[in-house]
Amino acid sequence: MNPSEQLKAAELLARNLRRLREERGLTIDDLARLTGIAARRIEAIEAGSVHAHLDEVSLVALGLGVRIAALFATE
Repeated sequence: MNPSEQLKAAELLARNLRRLREERGLTIDDLARLTGIAARRIEAIEAGSVHAHLDEVSLVALGLGVRIAALFATE
């Protein structure tokens, strides 16, 4: 994966994470409680200012009740 593809993945994750969280009526603090990931970390992932680790992506998907692929969907 080249750096531009990495950026695209981070942008997709940020956009979809926020959308899915909001669709479920969850705050960042709610998702932090569901996942065990610090709220500040989730906020940074949503902002695209940090890259999420694979284990974080997995925990977020579980917390949102979606497959990991949904966090990287382009539609």
